Amino acid sequence: MEIPVTILKKEQLTHDVVRLTLERPAHYDFLAGQAIDFRLDRPEVKDKVSPFTFTGLNTADHLELTIKCYPAHHGMTEQIAKLRAGDEVIISEPFDTVALKGPGVFIAGGTGATPFIAILRQLKVDGKLPGNVFFFFNKKREDVFMEDEFRGMLGKDFHPVLSNEDASGFLHGIVSADFLKRHVTNFKQPFYTCGPEGFVHAVKDALVQLGASESMIDVQF
Repeated sequence: MEIPVTILKKEQLTHDVVRLTLERPAHYDFLAGQAIDFRLDRPEVKDKVSPFTFTGLNTADHLELTIKCYPAHHGMTEQIAKLRAGDEVIISEPFDTVALKGPGVFIAGGTGATPFIAILRQLKVDGKLPGNVFFFFNKKREDVFMEDEFRGMLGKDFHPVLSNEDASGFLHGIVSADFLKRHVTNFKQPFYTCGPEGFVHAVKDALVQLGASESMIDVQF
């Protein structure tokens, strides 16, 4: 089922990440971690559909999406970068993505963080954030979005990581078994990872090498 909704607000979080606030249709319900198919009625992408995860709380009176835009790719996100408040977009009914198995380690590359935003926000509301850790990998500090909120929610359990530069308050490195062995002490807990395909495969391979059970690793692209 396709549902047209209006953009209420568009915010630029970083040089290439935007937050869209959408009107919420009556009786439209979703759970933290669920995603939707997103479509634009524009000739450039009329036949394309992209999945995005809701990043707002399910108790809000609006819907929220956080999206990284790639203008050079000449696809959906190039058109999303051109959207303005008042424009109409088309969404589907929500569907499940991340399968929570309890407190664990969240590992995201870039906007692979988006499936975890609503989950972490909901865990905070429910008083269930303790025991969860978040490693957020980006190339440079300018690529990091929502840093203040993540630090506010998770405190010492939020670990932003930069691969291409050193900065105070950030770890430096790339995903590898060596990196994870240095920063994670328990590999018998749930792991949740999302990001570019190569990043996610590297995370999973490293975790399995370090003794994590494949059944306890939730993988999203």
